[in-house]
Amino acid sequence: MYTLPVSAKIPSLEDLQSGKAQMTQPREPLGGRLPMETVGPAARHLPLADKPSGMAELRPVRLSPTARPTYPEPPRSMTRAECKKGLQGGKLFYVKSRFAMCTGIQMIQTWAKNGTPAGQSSFTLWVISTVPDRKDRTVKYDYLFTDFFNQGRTGAGTMKVNTDVETTTWPSGARKREGGAVPPTKTFNALKASPKYQHTVIFDAGQGRGKDDVIAMSYQPYVNVIIPPNWVIREGDGKVRVGFLAAQWDAAKYLYNASGGGNAKKKGGAYFPVAVYLPYSSKTGAPERAVALHLQKAHTKPRDTKPVNSNKNVPGFGTDRKLHRLYHDGTRRDKNRDEAIKVCRQYWGNNYPQGGKDCDEYPFAITYEGCAQSLPQYEPSTPKKNFSAMPLPKADNGNAGTILAGFLTKNRIVDGRIGTEEIDGFMVKIT
Repeated sequence: MYTLPVSAKIPSLEDLQSGKAQMTQPREPLGGRLPMETVGPAARHLPLADKPSGMAELRPVRLSPTARPTYPEPPRSMTRAECKKGLQGGKLFYVKSRFAMCTGIQMIQTWAKNGTPAGQSSFTLWVISTVPDRKDRTVKYDYLFTDFFNQGRTGAGTMKVNTDVETTTWPSGARKREGGAVPPTKTFNALKASPKYQHTVIFDAGQGRGKDDVIAMSYQPYVNVIIPPNWVIREGDGKVRVGFLAAQWDAAKYLYNASGGGNAKKKGGAYFPVAVYLPYSSKTGAPERAVALHLQKAHTKPRDTKPVNSNKNVPGFGTDRKLHRLYHDGTRRDKNRDEAIKVCRQYWGNNYPQGGKDCDEYPFAITYEGCAQSLPQYEPSTPKKNFSAMPLPKADNGNAGTILAGFLTKNRIVDGRIGTEEIDGFMVKIT
């Protein structure tokens, strides 16, 4: 059995029989792979995809001409059409948000007689995972089988399709509650007649690690095709892994549903631990423009920023060097700001606030990568002076801060570390 991207064209039986086409597998193997952007325990224990996922982009909005911009609520649902569009170009995963993502795969069987293709069958499996409610810890996995095809001499009608899922949990002692069902073993024809299934997973609060009670789970659907007696497919049957769709739960006191409506087991929420982009605009008229230009300069021309460091290479602009939220150590956040202000005073003088300016810093003071990172009491082995600070208009700085605060809260981004272990992260994108 061959697998192809959902956007790939399947060679026709006639072309296979004539030798004009051969089955290939250009799609990156998904067995044991997570989206490239995955963060947290799952990313530490399992290999990541080599290609970026398809990712939707959310933009800050203004509810009125005088209101500060705000980060919108991320979507919590996805249609198959949206999944299909997001997986175009051979993408392995599509991340609509940290609460809606999917993967899909075409499965093709070439039936042989005397070593020659005699028939061909195929179907597509979509797995769409969502967290529909920010006040509920339920994660839903919707399975949908589509595009059933059967041509020539085949045994596809009675071929059995067995779908199941493998999970791993951190911490291992956490116990999940499940609902619905993974698709049961059915024949090709029976699955075509009944193609939709939903599986739900919940971890109650109180079973996790760290101050935020974090639980992580890898979720890998797989399909095993069982060929009927007296039939042969050229590629052989066996298990095909569809791809990991990791999920994470927390009960952070600083995020939505901190009380659980009075039920301790229902505190907190769930999300998919992928690093999404904080969007800032450098376009004329953008309310956060000055900050966006500052970050853009720090990323593309770091030597031109202060403090002076010819080797400066600030993090945060890609999956290989993500930023990590710093929430629980208020002293360190204050120290990040203090170190930035020292630079503003050193290069622009003690009167740098004149004209209505703030000292803007990047990486942000609310991250572990902030200006104090390399100090002896924190992470002295990290590069020194690997940040940028400069005075900017208070309005732009305030607008950018409002967007950042909404981004962290609405995406349910938790404190990024337990000790030195990565738990969560995010990235920055300037347009």
